[in-house]
Amino acid sequence: MKKLFLFVFLGFISINAQFITPGTGVQWTLDSLVANSAGAVTGTFPNYTVSAVCSVSVNDRLIIPQGSTVTFSATGIGFVILGAVEVNGVQGDSVYFKGATENPQGAYEGFYFRDTGTDTTSVIKYAVFVHGYYPVRCLNSSPRIYNSRFYKCRRPIYMSSSSNPVIKYNYISEAYEYGIYGTTGSSPIIEYNELYNNNSQNTSPKNQITFGTQNNNSPRIRFNKIHGGSYNRTGGVSISALLGGSASASEIAFNEIYNNSYGIALAGAEITSYVHNNLIYNNNINSDPQTTGSGISVSGNGTNRPIISRNTIYGNLWGITVYNGSTIAAGPTPSLGNLTNADTSDDGYNKIYGNFQTGVPFDLFNNCTNDIYAQNNDWGVYDSAAIETHITHKVDDPARGWVYFTPFIDSSIVPVELESFAAQLIDGNVLLNWTTASELNNAGFVIERKSELDQVWSRAGYVTGKGTTTSKNEYSFTDKPGSEGTYAYRLRQIDFDGTSNLSMTVFVEFTGVVLSHQLNQNYPNPFNPETVINYTVGGNETQRVALRIYDALGAEVATLVEDFQAPGNYSVKFNTKSAGSNLSSGVYLYELTINSTTITKKLIVNK
Repeated sequence: MKKLFLFVFLGFISINAQFITPGTGVQWTLDSLVANSAGAVTGTFPNYTVSAVCSVSVNDRLIIPQGSTVTFSATGIGFVILGAVEVNGVQGDSVYFKGATENPQGAYEGFYFRDTGTDTTSVIKYAVFVHGYYPVRCLNSSPRIYNSRFYKCRRPIYMSSSSNPVIKYNYISEAYEYGIYGTTGSSPIIEYNELYNNNSQNTSPKNQITFGTQNNNSPRIRFNKIHGGSYNRTGGVSISALLGGSASASEIAFNEIYNNSYGIALAGAEITSYVHNNLIYNNNINSDPQTTGSGISVSGNGTNRPIISRNTIYGNLWGITVYNGSTIAAGPTPSLGNLTNADTSDDGYNKIYGNFQTGVPFDLFNNCTNDIYAQNNDWGVYDSAAIETHITHKVDDPARGWVYFTPFIDSSIVPVELESFAAQLIDGNVLLNWTTASELNNAGFVIERKSELDQVWSRAGYVTGKGTTTSKNEYSFTDKPGSEGTYAYRLRQIDFDGTSNLSMTVFVEFTGVVLSHQLNQNYPNPFNPETVINYTVGGNETQRVALRIYDALGAEVATLVEDFQAPGNYSVKFNTKSAGSNLSSGVYLYELTINSTTITKKLIVNK
């Protein structure tokens, strides 16, 4: 049964020009807020204006459909989310949020997620935020933000107090300060985003992605493109643990970081970050090498001990710098390649070359008294005497520690010999098969795809390689595009040092059938005490799904499913004993709700 909006005047609270939903489990829309918020929200679809802070209470949910445009009338205005929110834009029909003025320092507050245990069900997808102060702000909250654009906002995504949102496939540009900022124990997932030209303020160093300086901040930052060019004080990624008790075990991997004032900075103590498979180049837009320009900088004390492996670092003012202040002193102990221990994650495979200042190479600069392991890396030159000219350590100043760089890699050998690559349509899926005749230091293959319509290559998946082998190896990957049409596929082969090589391109005509929403009759029926309900989630993207049981009077008996699910077939069991001892024989209803679609069928309990 559908819930009805039952409004009681005393159920609403309006304090200091705020509107607060009553927390009775109601599903709100912008239209219902217009009808009941006493002017806090006005307008009709698709254009709405928010003129006061609107709080969505615990147990309540706000749903904003595709095609909506929301204008916040003043600074300080936005939605406070204690319950949940769904911003349901779709590709080609986003939800648009803007201020009454075009103020890059912040024309409105946006969404403020505050200290709620249910906020992991909150999702913002295919939204556009323009000129917001905090378009998405999280306080001990973990919503999901997908496929959205943030343009000329002050701090587009900000999180604190153990917030762990999922941030994927977004485009963040021209932020007045930071692109993504996290502190006080926040460890989100940040993947497949593009951050471009943030810190337009440019009066002090601010980064595209920043985490620190308090508590344990251990984000996963992977598969992002992070680049700048216009603002010479904009850094790439910064992880800091500067205050007592703070730490970071972050992962920074498979990112492309370029045209910033620096690439990655790891500063402080108790940092065990894993930095691998990044492409870091041309981070040299600030010409002052005394303050910036590193591909990777590691600073602080000896407990700053990241693993740095399989990265490609070139075209920066410095390749990797290790220091503790401006003088030579004991400092961080990063592992850039250590073949003397049993850990294979720190076996080097970095490619560090072409990082110059006025014609002098600075590929690795050790300004500390302690020694650094940097074995099994490619320095772009292939004898010890030549490599010495690219590294600054004890040879240059006896106060410095050693850099142990032998053995090193000679990358003049072709890593992978691809023998064949083919694509075919089988059972509604695209099957890719390829064969290698030999492999050298092969980390794996990124499968890239593009359609004839958008002509933009995107990542479809990843298959792990065999490392080094002279034997023939066969690989396969199954893909299911979101719509019919002609698709091109290619392989991006990745070495352990981060170097990549592209294969030939193959084409396939995809005619896969998109599933539709379905609810099957339960079996057995009648039953006692257990039956099985099968259903299908259709469409091309993850959707909100609920499966509930009601008695003949419409009272809810049980909730079997309440989650976001990808398209596919699902099966769930319903047991009368788990629903309560008073469940008697009779006819009951089971209802499947997928976004705005509802399907209802009957089941019979026979005790």
